Amino acid sequence: MTRGAALAAAAMVFATAACDGATNKHSPMTHTPPPSASRAPPPRVPPVFIAGVRYAQVAGDIDMDGQVGGILAAYDASSRELWRLRVYENARRPELEGDVQDVWFRSLRAEGGHLVIENERGERFEVDPAARRVIGQPAPASAPKPDIDPISGQPRIRRPG
Repeated sequence: MTRGAALAAAAMVFATAACDGATNKHSPMTHTPPPSASRAPPPRVPPVFIAGVRYAQVAGDIDMDGQVGGILAAYDASSRELWRLRVYENARRPELEGDVQDVWFRSLRAEGGHLVIENERGERFEVDPAARRVIGQPAPASAPKPDIDPISGQPRIRRPG
């Protein structure tokens, strides 16, 4: 085989592989659309235990709970849900995309037999788990720190210049 024929054969193999790769890339069976989240995922908030009961944030159901974020659930030792509580109102406006309106817990901690919850807006709530209710009014949101994203609670990414 001459050098020219070998180069031509190699070019054909390369072109065929490139075309096959492009075809398979867009095949409905193998194509995975790129992520297009319109908001950051909810903060990871570890559960809290009081007297053997686990308390954790759960994603609510619009039909059952009336909203998605702001729901606290209690579980027994076998992970059976005991009850749910809407900690704060999070009404959705139908003309806006739903997930960008959800407000999740930023933190959850036990304090003196009660649960203290801070949401992504910076509002603080105290829950009496024995009574299954929110105590008092939420504490006002603190002024957002300029270097912290108010939704995710994560440090802002600064681009140079």
